[in-house]
Amino acid sequence: MEELAKMRYDKGDTEVLVGAWDTTGDKPMKCPKCGKNMIIVQVEPVYDADNAYVPYDTIIECTSCPFKIRAESFTLLGGVKDFSSNHVEIGSWSPSGSRVLSDYEHVLDYDLLKELKESEELVEFLVVNKHVVEVIG
Repeated sequence: MEELAKMRYDKGDTEVLVGAWDTTGDKPMKCPKCGKNMIIVQVEPVYDADNAYVPYDTIIECTSCPFKIRAESFTLLGGVKDFSSNHVEIGSWSPSGSRVLSDYEHVLDYDLLKELKESEELVEFLVVNKHVVEVIG
């Protein structure tokens, strides 16, 4: 916890993080410094009145070198309502049960989004620094 408090969240880190994810979903995220695998650890909830979901203070770190970035992340269960090459609209439910349409930038594969929209399947999306970076299930 003390280490998290020392780390500073920098909005510029979003570009570094977006580049770490494989857009096809075939490979894990890779460290921008050494190329090894990275892990994501959600630490504690963050109060954000503008977010219908509960974001968490998050550390994304390399398994091999000392590279670490602090971020905010959350997951949401929903379906793809619409998408473009860089934005996705997700229909889901807030913790209170009301319907929510959310628009995020994304790094997902276009064909995956097309398949999810056509199937109307509910999946869990991982959102890091307000970018959809992965479909979990």
